[in-house]
Amino acid sequence: MGMDVWACSITVALGVIYVCLGSGRIIITRLSANEDKKYDYLPITVNVCAEAVKLLVCGALSYRYLQQEGRKLHSIYQQTSWQEMLKVMKWSVPGLLYFMDNLIGFFVISFFDPALVVLLNNFVIISTSILFRVVLKRKLSSIQWASLVVLFLAIVSLSNQAHSTNMHFQHTHIHHAINISSLPSNPKCSSQKIVIDTTLKDIDEPEILERGRRAVGNTAFILNRGHMLVLLQCFISSSANIYNEKIFKEDHGMDESIYIQNSKLYLFGVFFNALTLLVDKRFRRHIFQCGLFDGYNSYATLLIFVTALQGLTISLILKFRDNMFHVMSQQLVTVTVITLSVFFIGFTPSLDFFLQAPTVLIAIFIYNKSKELSSSEEVDSGDNNGTLLASEEELEQLTMRLSVISDEETV
Repeated sequence: MGMDVWACSITVALGVIYVCLGSGRIIITRLSANEDKKYDYLPITVNVCAEAVKLLVCGALSYRYLQQEGRKLHSIYQQTSWQEMLKVMKWSVPGLLYFMDNLIGFFVISFFDPALVVLLNNFVIISTSILFRVVLKRKLSSIQWASLVVLFLAIVSLSNQAHSTNMHFQHTHIHHAINISSLPSNPKCSSQKIVIDTTLKDIDEPEILERGRRAVGNTAFILNRGHMLVLLQCFISSSANIYNEKIFKEDHGMDESIYIQNSKLYLFGVFFNALTLLVDKRFRRHIFQCGLFDGYNSYATLLIFVTALQGLTISLILKFRDNMFHVMSQQLVTVTVITLSVFFIGFTPSLDFFLQAPTVLIAIFIYNKSKELSSSEEVDSGDNNGTLLASEEELEQLTMRLSVISDEETV
């Protein structure tokens, strides 16, 4: 009984911590941007520092753990065969996927309000279900597939409401459709500012705004780069979490220390993020001339540690719980971020938002409820089969007794 209460308490604690960190990260990311919803710092430097913090924490804990076990830290990476080396290299896959996921997240938030971002991120349920079906061969019921379709339609409808809920749509979204700053817009490093140009650069802003208004009026749905980034991020996030959970638990993974496993993962995380800074000459020149923390504000600094703590929490969830627990915890993040956006970001939901947002949550509820019903039906089926077998055994015993009695009477 005591163990069950302890396990339940740990599960609740993990969920609460994840919700707080997940909500805080999205809000802080938006607050770290300037008024034009651009970043005065290089977003990738936040990821580099966050991965470094996670590596230092897990490295220190691994060192303490190995000391207690009477082993040395370098023994983890001193592999004696190609087979052992490949076991370490498998951690490079989630390291690369998380690197892409974290980087895309910055640009997604620059396209939509935080409240809308968390609702759009519920597409991860659809991507996770598809990957479960394709990769792990897990079957979904017809009710689950129907709820996923409703969820998808609601998300599409909500994303289209971004144009009406965001008062700066004509300026911000069209600006993003034209160019995206690759480097921060800090005036003291303006000489290093590089902008990805497009064919619309010679068109003046009033004409661009007029085209945007005509586009909103003539089309029911506008697909911009933000929607594509959301879809890409959801599939990358699902793939990373599923694969990470797999290598956390496969073979003797549950017997290996999570600190050692995370040290391998975050080592590749630091490598991929740092490699991007060094390989791209624009980033490299900016870092050498302006510094790694150029353009940072208090929110950007706080974002480093929030991102690091969230990554550590996700690893604990995938190790000791599962990916679906992580996905379901994200629904609480949705409600929390919407609430915080109203009070701190100045988000003003429209009537359409109030009508569509519950549809997303209801579809998620139906999806989860159908899973519970399927599980209970399997249990009931198993109980019925057991009862049927027991009844057959009792009937056979009764037949044997009647046969014996009949033989006695005949004698």
